[in-house]
This record gives sequence, structure tokens and C-alpha cells, in this order.
Amino acid sequence: MQEAAHWLTPQQVRLLAAAATVSGIPRLLASDPGTAIEGGQVPRMCAILDHTTRP
Repeated sequence: MQEAAHWLTPQQVRLLAAAATVSGIPRLLASDPGTAIEGGQVPRMCAILDHTTRP
């Protein structure tokens, strides 16, 4: 995303981050739920969503 950040608006970068996170959580849980949950990856992805949806 850093390569694209120079030509995207801040709102577009936030939308891209939210979309990637929302689509990534189910794939992460489907491929390796134990590691995703115990390793703290899901809470980190939720923190990304919290940050990107702030006004």
C-alpha cells in the first residue's frame, strides 16, 4: 500500500485498508484458526478496522 499511497487520497487509503482487512479475516480464520486467534492476529486486524473507520 505504501507504493500506492502517494497517488491515493487519505480516504481512499483508509477504504483500501478496511476492505483488505474485512476480506482477510475470514480467509485467515479459514486457513489457520488456532494461530489466528491465539497469535492475536484477529484482534490486530480489528484494531486496523477501528483505526480506519475513525472520522
